[in-house]
Amino acid sequence: MNALTYRGWTITPRTFQIHGSSQWTLDLVIGYRTKQRAFSGPKTFHTEQAAIRGCHAYGRRIIDGRVPYCSLENLR
Repeated sequence: MNALTYRGWTITPRTFQIHGSSQWTLDLVIGYRTKQRAFSGPKTFHTEQAAIRGCHAYGRRIIDGRVPYCSLENLR
C-alpha cells in the first residue's frame, strides 16, 4: 500500500493501468478516521510510480482546497 498521511488525512492511490495502453490513471481515496471519498482526474501517467506520485500530489491539492469541485465536506 502506498498510503500517505497529510494534515491528518490519508491519501491512498488506487491507480490502475488502462486496458490496452501503457498509461496509468489518476485515482485515489482520501480518508479521515472512518470516512472516505474517492477522487479521480483526467491526467494519465507512463508508469505506476509516476501515477502514485501524481495521486499523492493531487490529494494534497484537494486537501488544501485548490481543486475546484473536489470537496472534503462531511468527512470530518
